[in-house]
Amino acid sequence: MTLAQLTSPGSVSLCLPLAGQPELQLDALVRLLKGRRWVLRGTWAGQAVYAKLFAGKEAKRYAKRDAEGARRMLAAGIRTPALLWQGRGEAENQPLEVLLYAAVPDAVNAAEAYTLSTGEARRDLLGLLVQALAAQHAAGLCQTDLHLKNFLLARGEVWAIDGDGIRPQTLSRKQAYLQLAELISKLQVLDQIAWTETLLEVYLGARGWKSSLPATQVLAWAQQMKTREVEHYVTRKIFRTCSDVTWQQTAQSVQAVSVASGLHATDMPALEVAMHVGQGLKAGNTCTVVHTQLQDQPVVIKRYNIKHWLHALSRAWRPSRAAASWQNAHRLQYYGMLTPQPMLMYERRYCGLRGRAYFVAAYSPWPDVLTFFQQFHPPAVQSKAIEQLVMLCYQWYLLKISHGDLKGSNLQVTDQGQIVVIDLDSMRQHHCKQAALRAHARDLRRLLQNWKPDSSLYNALVDKFKTVYPDHTPLKLAGISL
Repeated sequence: MTLAQLTSPGSVSLCLPLAGQPELQLDALVRLLKGRRWVLRGTWAGQAVYAKLFAGKEAKRYAKRDAEGARRMLAAGIRTPALLWQGRGEAENQPLEVLLYAAVPDAVNAAEAYTLSTGEARRDLLGLLVQALAAQHAAGLCQTDLHLKNFLLARGEVWAIDGDGIRPQTLSRKQAYLQLAELISKLQVLDQIAWTETLLEVYLGARGWKSSLPATQVLAWAQQMKTREVEHYVTRKIFRTCSDVTWQQTAQSVQAVSVASGLHATDMPALEVAMHVGQGLKAGNTCTVVHTQLQDQPVVIKRYNIKHWLHALSRAWRPSRAAASWQNAHRLQYYGMLTPQPMLMYERRYCGLRGRAYFVAAYSPWPDVLTFFQQFHPPAVQSKAIEQLVMLCYQWYLLKISHGDLKGSNLQVTDQGQIVVIDLDSMRQHHCKQAALRAHARDLRRLLQNWKPDSSLYNALVDKFKTVYPDHTPLKLAGISL
């Protein structure tokens, strides 16, 4: 196995010679930017380490910046993994800049800890992160690439990592509040609303400041930042090679492959063969959906068909529906909502014009919402499914997202009562508040059409909508009787 062969995080087996040092044994890939940067777990001189490898013409500059940031945090008394060694290595005759950091025992990154926690445990975790941010600011340091993955949690303590984004800077109060808002922007929308005031109080207490800014302003900044961040990610970042996606473009096709999927680039014949041997789920004029195996993985392939030459002409100039599904799947994941893992997007091109397109997602085995509620489930699970369905809709309302086709077959329910969203090619995130409100009302109307009015399930949903939505305007527009 070589560095060039690493395509997605997971187990590896590599030995890397270091200049004048013991050999570095690597056993897991944590993150990569293909051909330029790798973060791997391993052992060196009998010690558990995390290795950062940098390649390319900017390698020396990036490695130096990362090491300097780590040293600044250590000098300021900020808890951060020790930099054990900095130097040069080589892999496949490619020179590398290498940084070795001590591994923190029993550590989990804060993004993962946040996802796994709930209620008071999640609030306490966020309080610890805000205190860590305040400590950086008090020490005259600013993290210019602020996100949850740049913190580790171990035994109730926060460790700051990624020295690359650390800059020496004394922040004004407004700049400090903006940094706090940026951290809050990484949270799910309901947590932003629930805990911004509390987290602002934690920050003020850690700095010894008196309140000089309303929490509503911090929340507004956080929401604006989140919207811009998501829009940049789903319209630009996932349509080029980055740490999450491998992008490949030729005169005949373009394709994007998720790094996390474990797939590699494919071609249209391979996709067609996989569809031919799979189980058909839908055979329509505009799209064909098949459950099959692709590169030994269970997937669902959705092929967007071209019906005739006029249809081909109309689609040639616009982003494909496969690209819309790819974009919206990543949008939902970015907001912390469940949807099958987007794995691959493929578009056929003719002189730059779009033709047939494919969207590949991980197979999701769960029943749709109609089937789920017809089956017997413990009352607690059924109640949770109702609550999760309504809370999902409420989050979409807050984020100005509309699904566009909210029939029961496009919503699945896990055995824990969580909602998984599929069929995303009509989903939109609106810029206009009124347009979003009208689209949301249409979504709610279509959702409730799945059940007979005045049935027990229909009434349970309506009651939950009335409880969850403080403003009943969208419910009234959807024709829900109040």
